Amino acid sequence: MPEFNKGVMRPNLNAVPNQQLSIQPDANIDKECYRSKRSNYHLGVPDDDTDEDVVFLGETLPSDSGHHCPSKRQRVEAHPPPQDDETLRSGVEVVEPMESDEQTKREGEANTADTTVPLEKPKKRDVSLVERFTEEEIEMHLKSLHEGRVELKNIETCQLCGESELLFPAPPLYCSLCNYRIQDESLYYIPEETISGAQHQICSPCYDHCRRQKFTLSGVDIVKANMLKLNNANNQDTEAWVACESCGKWQHQICGLYNPEKDTDKTSDYICPYCLLEERRSNESVGVHDNTDLEAKDLPETILSHFIERRLTKRLKEERRQTAEATGKSLDDVSLPDDLTLRVVFSADKSTHINKTFADFLHDEHYPSEFPYRSKVILLFQKIEGVDVCIFALLVQEFGSECSQPNKRSVYISYLDSVKYFRPERVTFSGEALRTFVYHEILIGYLEYCKFRGFTTGYIWSCPPQKGEDFVMYSHPKTQQTPSTKKLREWYVSMLDKAKEQSVVTNVTNLYDRFFVPTCNITAARLPYFEGSFWSSSAELLMSQETESGVENVKSLSRRALKGNKIKDSNDAKNILLMRKLGIRISNQKEDFIVVDLHYTCTRCSETILSGLRWFCKKCKDLQLCQRCHELEEELLGEHTHTMNGEEHSLSQAIMNIQSTTEDNDVILGNNTFESRQMFLSFSQKHNYRFDTLRRAKNSSMMILHHLHTSNKLHQSQISSGALLQVVTCTSCQKDVSTTIYYTSLCCPSYRACTSCYSNSKYLRLRHLFPVTPCIHGIPPRTVVTIEILDALLHAHACRSTAAGPCSHPKCSVAKILFNHTEVCEKQRACKTCVHFAMVIRIHAYHCQDPNCSIPRCSCAKEQFAMRGLR
Repeated sequence: MPEFNKGVMRPNLNAVPNQQLSIQPDANIDKECYRSKRSNYHLGVPDDDTDEDVVFLGETLPSDSGHHCPSKRQRVEAHPPPQDDETLRSGVEVVEPMESDEQTKREGEANTADTTVPLEKPKKRDVSLVERFTEEEIEMHLKSLHEGRVELKNIETCQLCGESELLFPAPPLYCSLCNYRIQDESLYYIPEETISGAQHQICSPCYDHCRRQKFTLSGVDIVKANMLKLNNANNQDTEAWVACESCGKWQHQICGLYNPEKDTDKTSDYICPYCLLEERRSNESVGVHDNTDLEAKDLPETILSHFIERRLTKRLKEERRQTAEATGKSLDDVSLPDDLTLRVVFSADKSTHINKTFADFLHDEHYPSEFPYRSKVILLFQKIEGVDVCIFALLVQEFGSECSQPNKRSVYISYLDSVKYFRPERVTFSGEALRTFVYHEILIGYLEYCKFRGFTTGYIWSCPPQKGEDFVMYSHPKTQQTPSTKKLREWYVSMLDKAKEQSVVTNVTNLYDRFFVPTCNITAARLPYFEGSFWSSSAELLMSQETESGVENVKSLSRRALKGNKIKDSNDAKNILLMRKLGIRISNQKEDFIVVDLHYTCTRCSETILSGLRWFCKKCKDLQLCQRCHELEEELLGEHTHTMNGEEHSLSQAIMNIQSTTEDNDVILGNNTFESRQMFLSFSQKHNYRFDTLRRAKNSSMMILHHLHTSNKLHQSQISSGALLQVVTCTSCQKDVSTTIYYTSLCCPSYRACTSCYSNSKYLRLRHLFPVTPCIHGIPPRTVVTIEILDALLHAHACRSTAAGPCSHPKCSVAKILFNHTEVCEKQRACKTCVHFAMVIRIHAYHCQDPNCSIPRCSCAKEQFAMRGLR
């Protein structure tokens, strides 16, 4: 007997007309549809007792029905009969006539001899996230659904929210001619067949204004009169329904947090929150319950996520104390955000391929054909009424030391997005929203992490999305305003001002002042190249429009534009003309293209000072000299001074020790869902994972977490099946840390502590444990920078290299400079270099087992540890 749409929608609910579509537009939105490339919607950690210690760092969804629920089993006596199309459209329930007793008796006698009634297997549960809620969380969830509830008479409604049939807004469609979005209730036209496997649509204004009888789409001519006329209002989907197995009442799947992906075989029982609450209170058995729902905190941790979480926890405690002091309240009266979890959900190596015309144009300057980088996606979850809700997303690109110039050692903040559900909604001591404070600190934490790893420059394009557009998270709340370009720029500038105060950022400028104001060495080869960035796209567009000869271009340039530039051929002239045109285009909005210096840059040669001595003036904050430029000036002046406005200022020095390589030793996390922004957004649109209301944001976050955990399990099983995964467990709690980071000791490498045990134990934090990544794909675990620094100090102290036979150790010279500096420095307690050096020596001394160690101050540090009972 064919099934009715049981469990999808209650049979006696009236269907809304025009819901059945003969043609469904393609939900995969083309990359060209998203013209605006940036976003700023305004991350989280559990509260712990982290002290101020020093941290060293160097789809598969084959369901064609999308969001619809699988058909649920009805009771045996309520099997619906076959129905014709007219009955299905009207939604009227038809009752099948009962069979006669005689017929039933004859059939029963015929089948008695060879039929055995099987024992009914216990039905499984665990298809609703509510099943793992506490009583309090269930009550909070029900209360949130009841807010704004309207009682509808004579209409079947959802038991939880009180609403009848709810419709999803139509998915975004864009005109193939003008690229503008087709409004939700507007008419549009499509060809009778798809073109090159893609569905094209033309908005009504373009269709009406076209005087030709044909449209050309992807090189194919389409007769205007043969196009099909559709209404975008008909593309709205209906929220699916599900019936409670206990009370038989119907609810929206979203209200009940029902997960259809966990009931694909249709053998599970859904129990509504009311029945669950009654079971909890009566202490009745809840049947077979595996409780397999995993939370955001169960996602694999990485060194990056752990670093940002710990830092954010510390900063939130400081903010709470400062707010309490500023308002005269006690600490208990100042609320903290609860249950914040930050995770890196995607981390994989990619490459940006350069436009061939652009690469050929800069061939003489050895411009590369591609730039390798590591793409990362960072999500912040906050538990709201028992559900981990995704409230913040950050997409970044990291171009390491192995990448060619001009992208070398740079990071690009490509996308940033959020939905306004953060709690609590209060202001900080400085008057800004706590939500803004948290998002700022996460960005600063990420920049600090990149600085420790050896990155030197960060790039940000301050460009908000167009109204109604989405960058990462699908469908924002209507109450959330889209920031203007000015507001967004001010938001970034405020964040970078904090970063400068915290000594994370050394200087902030813009792309125009950095690459277009200097009159010498003006070339497009110096511009960083990022896929989708305004300046890279504009340069390629101008390049394609450049058709004049180089000689004529030189004649059109002014003397000022040619000053300091040597013209060798027509390509040089085209390069200068390209930069001049690009500079004019960028200058109109130059403040939106932000350049962030994470380390000091030499004022003379504009090179980042990576190692050796840095010379600077305490009175002239803009003066920074590398060792080479200082030696050139010293030959001229003969003293460690410089002249400014007729006054002589003395120069100070500091030792620079930036990582020689930015190699990322963190965990690799790959999944198809977050392969790119477009893929995740298209995935969300296909399954209606929306964030426009809190109830939908809960459901969408639950499903996104489900897919992330499923992807991680599949990846882990594939590794395990290939015998490439080494099983590693925490020494204390025996938790499996094979796919996440853990802490190990210098003196006892066999000891391992998971991040939970490490964070909850002050004893472990005092033992100088360092995070490492697991052994995956046969690659041995890698530690972070601290151990490498200790090895360099031990090597440099014993190294006896000469000018004839220089040492090959990459950090030997830097370590020797540190030793020499601490011997001659007269202000060791006030000198940051000496303080950091002493800290490293104390770490070495704590683990040193050599009673006759010759490392300076090692024996003194051991005596201090012994007096304090730490050894």
